[in-house]
Amino acid sequence: MLDEQKRKEIVAEYFRKVNEGDVDAILTHFTEDARIEDPVGREPRVGRAAQREYFHSNIAAEVTVAPGHASVGQDGKQVAVPVAATMTNILDPNRTRTNINAVDVFTINADGLIEDMRVFWGMSDIGV
Repeated sequence: MLDEQKRKEIVAEYFRKVNEGDVDAILTHFTEDARIEDPVGREPRVGRAAQREYFHSNIAAEVTVAPGHASVGQDGKQVAVPVAATMTNILDPNRTRTNINAVDVFTINADGLIEDMRVFWGMSDIGV
């Protein structure tokens, strides 16, 4: 079981890699069979190919994330982080920037890898 500080560091490093836009570096933080559910309620993406596609689409949308203070579960695995994300709406010909306020919840295994990431946001959490 990883201590609280180590789990927070893992998640902070993940967010740094997202902002750097390096998909291969991002994927080093995930297990091969990790599950990504963004938003919660959508069919989860599972496995390396699905992870790669997910992060490529986010990087193509020029995503930037500003994570807030991480809180950890007392189970030795969970980390929850409020996140303000900004990305380009690639479906809009004007390529407007969209803001999304979300909460990302991670499950981190004993090896320090993310095995599950759930991103909570709804339509009322989106703004331009």
